[in-house]
Amino acid sequence: MSLPNFFCIGAQKAGTTWLDKQLRMHPEVWLPPMKEVHYFDYVHRPEFRKWISWHLRATTRRELNKLIEKPGKLNWKGVNYLSNIMTREKFTDSWYEYIFSEAESGKVTGEITPEYSTLNKSAIRHIEKLCQEPKYIYIIRDPVKRTWSQLKMNMVRNGDYSKAVKNNKVVDLDLFYNNVRHESILDRGNYSKYVPNWDQFSGRVKYIPFGDIKERPKDLLKEVCDFIDVSTEVDFSSASTQVHKGSGMKIPQSVHDMLSEMLAEQTTFITERFGKNFYSKI
Repeated sequence: MSLPNFFCIGAQKAGTTWLDKQLRMHPEVWLPPMKEVHYFDYVHRPEFRKWISWHLRATTRRELNKLIEKPGKLNWKGVNYLSNIMTREKFTDSWYEYIFSEAESGKVTGEITPEYSTLNKSAIRHIEKLCQEPKYIYIIRDPVKRTWSQLKMNMVRNGDYSKAVKNNKVVDLDLFYNNVRHESILDRGNYSKYVPNWDQFSGRVKYIPFGDIKERPKDLLKEVCDFIDVSTEVDFSSASTQVHKGSGMKIPQSVHDMLSEMLAEQTTFITERFGKNFYSKI
């Protein structure tokens, strides 16, 4: 059985896609074809289930299309594997085990799902029991900047961003104020609530300041490789390449002030829990 040896659990909008892309280049690492399996949050956070089901369909279809469109002989084994993910009884332990059944022998396996950082203690016990004491990576980003990034993403998805912003200028601030009230905005970056749940795994959890991705990407990747027990002698040639380039629109001062006030508890928590030096790099 090749269940995950490590997880990257978040935070959302904190470089998890960058890490996923880099680790897929490592010859000793195996990750599922789709980023974000969302198994444990589907089971333990029922309010997520509707959009997780949509996410699974969309990402599996995307991977299937890649196989079909790839020049040369069709990889029927890969097609069958993806088909089984969708046609088996989903979101059970055996289904999750099947996803990792394609991992090559001897490779270190992992999964990257940012919402896992928001799991409760019961869900974490489920991970520990099924995956037998894996390691965890938790990327910590500045609360205001992380929330602003998520806020824009949410608004793009629900159509409000195109209404609120014209020619890269805000024309309707009220739409930002309305969207910031969505429960996911505060939940995804609620470090003071969720970090203590993972602190119990001393030696098996690695907290990373988000700024290290930009300032020292290759050194950071070597640290991650060492942490998950794979070779550090890999040339991550695209480590400095930004994965998701944002719109470049600066946060309006009034929105910044509102988020700063809303997230003051998180800023204080990070400083007290990780220290001023860590906080300076998030």
